[in-house]
Amino acid sequence: MAEEPRIQDAVDAVLAGLPCSVTLPAGAGKTELIAASVAEVAQRGGTSLVLTHTHAGVDALRRRIQKFGVANDHVVVRTIDAWSYDLIAHFPDLAGLSVPAVPNWSRSSDYHRAASRAVRAKAVVRMLGASYTHLFIDEYQDCLIGQHELVLALAKALPTAVFGDPLQSLFNFGNNRPVDWETDVVGNFPKAEVEHRPRRWDPDHQALGAWLVEVRGNLLHGVPIDLTSAPLSWVQRHDPRAYVGVCYRALKLEGTVAVLGQFRPDCVNAASALKGTYSVMEALDEKIPMTLATTIDTEGGATTAKAVLDFAIASSIGLPTHFSAVKRKQLGEGKSFSTRSHDLKPAYEAVLRVRDYPTPETVRTALDHLCRLPGVSVHCREAWTEILTSVTVAGTDGCTVVDALNRTRNHSRATGRRPMARVVSRPLLVKGLEYDHVVILSPERYSAQELYVALTRGSKSVTLISDAALLPAPRMAGTRAPSCRT
Repeated sequence: MAEEPRIQDAVDAVLAGLPCSVTLPAGAGKTELIAASVAEVAQRGGTSLVLTHTHAGVDALRRRIQKFGVANDHVVVRTIDAWSYDLIAHFPDLAGLSVPAVPNWSRSSDYHRAASRAVRAKAVVRMLGASYTHLFIDEYQDCLIGQHELVLALAKALPTAVFGDPLQSLFNFGNNRPVDWETDVVGNFPKAEVEHRPRRWDPDHQALGAWLVEVRGNLLHGVPIDLTSAPLSWVQRHDPRAYVGVCYRALKLEGTVAVLGQFRPDCVNAASALKGTYSVMEALDEKIPMTLATTIDTEGGATTAKAVLDFAIASSIGLPTHFSAVKRKQLGEGKSFSTRSHDLKPAYEAVLRVRDYPTPETVRTALDHLCRLPGVSVHCREAWTEILTSVTVAGTDGCTVVDALNRTRNHSRATGRRPMARVVSRPLLVKGLEYDHVVILSPERYSAQELYVALTRGSKSVTLISDAALLPAPRMAGTRAPSCRT
């Protein structure tokens, strides 16, 4: 093994280079470096503000900082969104925005702009200087332009270091405008060079870690990737269901397993084909539960009952054998249907009761009966649990199901996901997470960033399923013109 780079040398380089940016590959000790930098600042009598994007990231940073023995009064760790919201709540006039008692995260871009206005006020600059001596921001490649503008304002008040990796930037979709690393980031926060090595694969899988460092060049420059000599498993896709046997065999492996598709339908279809042995990981703002919640709140009985049954069928396997397409059509038309089966009768009655009385209580009862039918297994468990929790809260508290769902999601943001040992997900959702084993379903479809994130999630093994062992040159997604440079 190569000589271990000294963490103190990296800390010294960061603190001497402020303001600066640090680019580190996945698994190379970025969290450790941030925590060590916070500890050094505390030892010098300072206080650090540490910002990141997710509550899971907050938890990881807090745990690592605690390992260094930093007292709570020497560090504050928050998400950028939560910190922005609290700042606006304390300075609504300076921010030019009043916020509700419960955050509305669909307006997070408004919160970023308002927080930027507040940070430029002299009173807030003084408050920041009195509260903190340093600012560290993790996962900076995930910053959208509005967040970047807030950070630029903060950097005028506090010595700032930002940490990230442009090969892990996955928010290049829709109307999002993520930062460009070379122009927006390095243009404002010059590079601090630190020695590093791939730590995630120690001590038994260092060949995989070394290969992942080498393959970064291919991904950054659009060079095809040859898997024939790579220290991972390659499975040729002879038919569209080739992944099924691979994923079943992975169930026998010791440790956690993630099966990665590119989009939600890929994940749902795979989880269905795998008969619920893996569970689908959902985005915290997934539209399908919200659509159903809105339907329950606003639509009539027949529409609501049909939507509940459609949701249940899409989230599980086995239900279509109990509810034929003809019966589902009758349900949507408000018609009745029956069964002679004693096993099916309670579920039929529960679904028809939703048609007659479309309330949160009847929806919960129907879902409870549906998931217990013979041969039925729920694989979209997170979406299912969100709806069950939301209709329960709405029935108890008298709020709308949409309001209850928003409260449920805010709680999930604060507490984090429940760990799942066997999951089907997407690179966008597993970034920042680590699994023992990863199976990648369609690597030739990924952007360079998606492929890198997918490849670096497995600490013990990585399996790729593709048509050929030579992956076509992946493209870097989301390059754009410079902006926000000061």
